[in-house]
Amino acid sequence: MSERPACSAGLIGVCALCALAAVADRTQASLYDLRAAPRAAFVWTPLFPHIGEPITLTSTSTEPGGRITRYAWDFHDNGTFGAFEEGGPVAGASFATPAPHVIRLRVTDRDGLSSIAAETIRMTAPAPSVHIMDPFPIVRIRGRTFAKRVRIRQLAVKAPAGARIRVRCRGRCPVRSASLLSAPRAGRVKWVRVRRFERSFPAGAALEVRVSRNAEIGAFTRFAVRRHKLPLRSDSCLDAGGSRPIACPSS
Repeated sequence: MSERPACSAGLIGVCALCALAAVADRTQASLYDLRAAPRAAFVWTPLFPHIGEPITLTSTSTEPGGRITRYAWDFHDNGTFGAFEEGGPVAGASFATPAPHVIRLRVTDRDGLSSIAAETIRMTAPAPSVHIMDPFPIVRIRGRTFAKRVRIRQLAVKAPAGARIRVRCRGRCPVRSASLLSAPRAGRVKWVRVRRFERSFPAGAALEVRVSRNAEIGAFTRFAVRRHKLPLRSDSCLDAGGSRPIACPSS
């Protein structure tokens, strides 16, 4: 660093320049210490996949200060209960229902800084001849995990008008069942909270959500609470009778 003249009464202008130069030196030094986190992003093909169709996901993440060293994907569509799995910049997935599905990508750089991107993949609807509920119901379960239990803060279902929502718990359950109806007015699709089930459930409990309407194929979700693990969720279709989970027809 270059030497600067000492300030005196006759060097007021020089002193001002000295002060500005000192600030510039400190600013430049601080810029070298800044570490920006990577920016997670990804794209996928096909854009609107069919049920069971392979999907290719490609990271488009950027790292301004270095290079990305770790990629982790969450395909579980389980919100805050979803687990990230280590992978690479390209990954594959497929989905068993025509509901929208959320995928998350976490990228980490060599300094340990990370960021997460989440995108919703919207599926191609099956043909009308399949008689599947349209729009297909969405089951949302949000909460927090503990070693031997989970605390569900929100259990909500988004379903078309007139759909019947039934929730049942099997195993160690503080509450057994609940039944509600979605908005009765035709054309309306809204979230319905199942507040009776917004509480703590111990390991060993399994929640089953059935959404049915008339003679249409509906939605089935199973949410199992596990000890020292994240809850396990699975989604499928519900038979036209509204009782038995089945594989969703693709066409």
